[in-house]
Amino acid sequence: MMTAEIKIPAATPHLCSVVTGFVMLEAQGKIRLSVSGSELPSDGILEVRLGGKTLAYDMSDGYNFKRPEAVSDYLKNCDCYFKRSFSDSLNEKFFPDSKEKIQKWGFNYLVTCKGNSYFNRRKNIMTAVNLLRGRKPLSYFTYDRFECEPDRKKDQKILFMTRLWTADQTTEKNLDAVNTMRIELCNTLRREYGEHCLTGIYDGDYARKICPDLILPNSLTRKNDYLETMKGSDICIGSTGLHGSIGWKTGEYVAASRAIINEKFNYEVTGDFEIGKNYFDFDSVDGCMAHVEKLFSDPDLAYQIKVNNRNYYRNYLRPDVQVANSLKTAGFDI
Repeated sequence: MMTAEIKIPAATPHLCSVVTGFVMLEAQGKIRLSVSGSELPSDGILEVRLGGKTLAYDMSDGYNFKRPEAVSDYLKNCDCYFKRSFSDSLNEKFFPDSKEKIQKWGFNYLVTCKGNSYFNRRKNIMTAVNLLRGRKPLSYFTYDRFECEPDRKKDQKILFMTRLWTADQTTEKNLDAVNTMRIELCNTLRREYGEHCLTGIYDGDYARKICPDLILPNSLTRKNDYLETMKGSDICIGSTGLHGSIGWKTGEYVAASRAIINEKFNYEVTGDFEIGKNYFDFDSVDGCMAHVEKLFSDPDLAYQIKVNNRNYYRNYLRPDVQVANSLKTAGFDI
C-alpha cells in the first residue's frame, strides 16, 4: 500500500475537502497518509508526494495569487497540478511553460469526514463563540450530511441566498452590476413566488446600507440551519464566488441532488456536468427567472436534473471519488 505524504501550508477551509478525500481513502484501506505542515507558494495549494511523484491541489479562488511568479516556479517541479478554477486561456497566460501539467479539479465546498483530525480538531476562541451562537463545528459537516436523495414534488421550493461583494474582497471589475443583479433577483423572486421562495442577502455592513429589507436572519444563515433548508428546497440558485470562482454553494447543491440554476461559469469542471442536464445558467435577472419558471412549472424536469446531479456527485464529486479520480489521472491505480 502506498503512502501519501500530504503537505499543508495553512488550515484554510479551501483545502479541507481534499484532505477529506484522502482520509476517506485511507479509511477504505486504499492508501496510507502522513500529514504535516509545510511552506508552499500559496495557502490555497496542498502538496502530495506519492510514488515518487509530486502532486499539487490548487483550491484558490480564481487565479488570485499573491505571488504568481512563485506559483509558476513551483509548478515546474510538479508532475500534476490540479486546479479548482481551471481555464485554458488563463493557464496559457500565467503558466505557459507548464500548462500541460494543469488538470481540472472541479467543484469545491467545505466538507469533512470522521478521522479528518488535521481540520476537525482545530479549536479557537471563535469556535467556542460559534457554539454558543448555535453554530455547529466543522466536524459536524461530514460528506453524508450534504447528501440527499432526489425527490419529485409538485409543491416546489426555490432557494437563493447570496451575499454582496465590496472592492476589497474581489477583483470583479463590474461590482456594482453584480450586486445590483443579486438585489434585483431577490426582489423579483419574492414578488413572483412569495411563500414558495426563500431568498435574501447575508448580513454585512454594505448590505445594511443598501438593502436592509433583504437581510436574512441568523437563524437561516447558520450553516447547520442553511444545510437543512437547502436539502428541503428543490430549485437552488447559485451565484459566482470570489474572483470569478464557482461558488461553494454550487458544490453543495450537487452533493444534495438539487435542481440548479447558476450564474454562468467562468471556469471548467471535471466530467459531464452540462447545461440543460445538470443545471441552467444565466447572466441576467430575466434569464434566471425564465429558468425558474421552466423548472417550477415542470416538476418532472426538476426531478430529472436532481437525478443527474446525484449521479454526477457519485462519479465525480464525493470527496473520496474526487481524489481517487485525480490519482488515476496522475497515473496511480488505487
